[in-house]
Amino acid sequence: MRPLPALCLAMAMPFAGAMAQHEPHGAEPTKLAPAAAPSGENRPGAEQKRGAGSLPEHRPQLALHPLLAFEHVRAGNAAVAAARAKAEPVPPARPRPSGAGRYVCAVVVCADCDVDVPALLGLRREDVLLLAVPGPFVGAETVTLLERVVAAERLSLVLVLGHADCRSTAPTAPTSEAANGTSPGAMDPLARRAEVARREAERRRQPLPKTVVQMQRELLLAASDVMTSRSAVDELRVLPGEIHQQSGTIVWHHSKVDTMPLAPVR
Repeated sequence: MRPLPALCLAMAMPFAGAMAQHEPHGAEPTKLAPAAAPSGENRPGAEQKRGAGSLPEHRPQLALHPLLAFEHVRAGNAAVAAARAKAEPVPPARPRPSGAGRYVCAVVVCADCDVDVPALLGLRREDVLLLAVPGPFVGAETVTLLERVVAAERLSLVLVLGHADCRSTAPTAPTSEAANGTSPGAMDPLARRAEVARREAERRRQPLPKTVVQMQRELLLAASDVMTSRSAVDELRVLPGEIHQQSGTIVWHHSKVDTMPLAPVR
């Protein structure tokens, strides 16, 4: 190693003398304190990515996703149908899924269907908003009540359930003039709606019960801006199905895309 130049030694000696004047006689040299560890607020977590603006936040589930609600009722119905097939006692109602509001689901069902719908879905009666109407033909009152519950109670799933051999959609002869005071050949309201559904079933080339529930599902969404907007952001799904009363099974008549994890853009 080369010796330091004389000029550097001359400059270092006064600095060393000044430091010696501030140290007490016999005391150890002053040591620098270690740097303070970063606080919990500033210390990046293990899961934080490089360049992230802030730490990840825990956000609890505030609402039940419609797909999770549907999976819950579909699993409940499968358990009930399996018990019936084995002649075993029907299993008790399943616990409510996390995030559900006042109701797990709403069900628009044909009033002519003699079945305990909440039990068929594996739910308690108070977990289901049950709307029994003939057909099940949706009217203005049904739409209005569903809009209120969707907006106020975080309802995310509406089921429209029909059944075969429904007297509401059975072919009916024109009413007689003496029977109700109308002109000969007139049809009652149920017969008129059933006739429209029959013509649509022929056009779609599918059974009448399937066509009826699909049409009522479409009518619900077309008649309600509230439900249409919630459906567009996947906060609500309206799904049609058909109850087989003897077996207790429900055949779902929705499109495959309606049960995807994320609803497609329509």
